[in-house]
Amino acid sequence: MLITMKSKYVIFIIITLIIPFGFISCTTNDYDPEDYVSSILSGEYEKDGFWKLIVTENGKILEDYNYVRFDSKTLQTGDFKFVEVIPGIPILQFKNIPLKETETGFSCRMVYNEKEKHIIITGIISFGEMTINLSY
Repeated sequence: MLITMKSKYVIFIIITLIIPFGFISCTTNDYDPEDYVSSILSGEYEKDGFWKLIVTENGKILEDYNYVRFDSKTLQTGDFKFVEVIPGIPILQFKNIPLKETETGFSCRMVYNEKEKHIIITGIISFGEMTINLSY
C-alpha cells in the first residue's frame, strides 16, 4: 500500500493535533479531603447570615456586630478577619492561629494587646456556626 505525500501530510496534522490532548489527560485532579472539609468551614460568619455568628462579651450576648471572615486550608491553623465585631476596633486580623479539634468543632484562642486594650478572643467553629467570646 502506497502512502501518498498528501496522505502523509494529513496524518502528520492529525497526530500533531492529538498529542496535546494526551498531555492534558495526564494531569491529576486528585480529591483532597482536607481541601473539601476546609472549604465547608471557610467563609463569612454573620449574625443573620447563612453562616451563623454568635458573639458574646464576657459571657453576655452582643446584639450589634458585623462579620468574621475565617479561612483555613488544613484545619490546623486559620486566618481570622473581624469586621466591626470587637467594640472600638473596626477591623482586626489574625493569621495562622492554631486550631484544636474538639467534640463540638475547632477551637481557637487569640490575644489582642494594643492601645491599652487587652482582649482575649476565644471561639468554636463548627459546620455553619461560629461562636466568639470577647474577654477583657
